[in-house]
Amino acid sequence: MRYIFPIITSLAIAQQSYALDLAQAYEQALKNDPQWAATTNQYLAEKEKEQLSYGALLPTVGFSGSMTRNKVNPETGSNYDYTARQLAIQARQGLYRADLWKAYEKAKILTSVAEADYRQKQQEQVLRVSEAYFNVLRAQETLASAKAEEAALKRQLEQAQKRFDVGLIAKTDVFEAQAQLDAAVAARISQEVGLASAQEAFAGIIGGDSGQLSTLRDDFVVTQPQPNNADEWVKLAYEKNPQLATARFNQQAAEKAVEEQRAGYRPTIDFVASISDRDNGNSPLASQNSQAISAGVEMQWPIYTGGRTGSAVKQASYGRDAARDQVTSVQRQLTTQARTAFLNVSADSYRVAARQQAVKSAEAALAATKAGYDVGTRNIVDVLLAERNVYAAKRDYANARYDYVINTVKLRASSGQLGEMDIKELNGWLTK
Repeated sequence: MRYIFPIITSLAIAQQSYALDLAQAYEQALKNDPQWAATTNQYLAEKEKEQLSYGALLPTVGFSGSMTRNKVNPETGSNYDYTARQLAIQARQGLYRADLWKAYEKAKILTSVAEADYRQKQQEQVLRVSEAYFNVLRAQETLASAKAEEAALKRQLEQAQKRFDVGLIAKTDVFEAQAQLDAAVAARISQEVGLASAQEAFAGIIGGDSGQLSTLRDDFVVTQPQPNNADEWVKLAYEKNPQLATARFNQQAAEKAVEEQRAGYRPTIDFVASISDRDNGNSPLASQNSQAISAGVEMQWPIYTGGRTGSAVKQASYGRDAARDQVTSVQRQLTTQARTAFLNVSADSYRVAARQQAVKSAEAALAATKAGYDVGTRNIVDVLLAERNVYAAKRDYANARYDYVINTVKLRASSGQLGEMDIKELNGWLTK
């Protein structure tokens, strides 16, 4: 028996040392999250559009060839059959292609769009992993509180039953204690479902069961957001938020799209060179055997295209106006998001302290109520209510702490400053 306690202690220490922290969870999410893998592949696909547009400006070389077997058997004359071969190589280089140049300029801007959008998706991934991680911790703490409340109410029921057995209280007090316990059991079951749901959502992101998680430290510092001014956070959002950068780049790309369509009114000039070789074998058409080399300039100028060019220009113009309006829309959204996130974090910083004090007050009230119950000045209903108030205050305190953490992450995301460095900082708020 003397070896059992050290073994249990060692197992507990080992289990704690293998707890998954936020940084490790984020690394697993980058490797195993299919949503992030799809985002990365989509980003790489979008980047190739610039190379595709650039390739249209470079020379093109094509090879063509044919071989035919011919057999002629006229009613009069000689019979003959032969194999005809023809080979040709043609090269084309655009000399003046306004449409292709504008398309290439638009593609370069769209590359910037893809990069800004990817940065936005990176922020969303950090927020997604962080929320899922802390939602599990919140659910675990809430369930632990529900179990503790259930155990406390069970003890109250047992005490009430004993008092009733010796005639100190009425049967209604026992019924009241039983009713409160039943409600606590139902709440505990709901919290178990909530924890299972949070764990499933988190496992879907990191690609497997997380096991034990590092918990939020009791002594992590809750402070006001810095800078402590909503206008400063809005200014940061205008300068650094990748979502706004995406909208601005899209507007620039839409303006290039208008120029690209207007280029349809202009001529196109290409340099074309070709080499061909035709061989009819020993047939009567052998005199038509030939080798040819040609080079020249080819121009095409669409005079009338059925109004398609004008319609394309009009369509692109509407798209440009829509992109301009989208920039304004995103600016207003970011203004609201930044201000709301700032107010939430500011309120949470005060709310955490207030909730912590509320726990102390509820515990003091419970102690006083129990003392009054022992001397007969309070009834069982007062004790049960005070008991439940304590655990409600503890849950509110836990929720305030997790709200502060998650809203802090959202505030940084709204200003465009959320990244992997924030994961490391948040990791410092967890137990080692």
